[in-house]
Amino acid sequence: MSKRTEQIASLLERIINEILLRDFEPPLGTLVSVTSVTVAPDMKNATAYVSVIPTNKLGSTFALVKKFGSHVQHQLRQKMQTKIIPNIHWEIDDRDLKYAKIDEALRS
Repeated sequence: MSKRTEQIASLLERIINEILLRDFEPPLGTLVSVTSVTVAPDMKNATAYVSVIPTNKLGSTFALVKKFGSHVQHQLRQKMQTKIIPNIHWEIDDRDLKYAKIDEALRS
């Protein structure tokens, strides 16, 4: 990634997390956060990687996050002062799942 795309990725991560914290209502007892963002070289698309805790609520909560994406996109258009506002694509950050499987294997 170029320095500019890294800066945009960092800015997107911060703003999206602020929007989620302020406006998104996850299911009771669930924590949702964006762990990282990658931006395409042309800056027209970005992928936000979402972590959900506890992982047993991942599927239903991630579906809610994806539905909430249009609100996030609208907020980004208002908050970002860049020529191009990337279209956000959502992905599950499966690092926590991998760590949990490794931890479980080590404990057994």
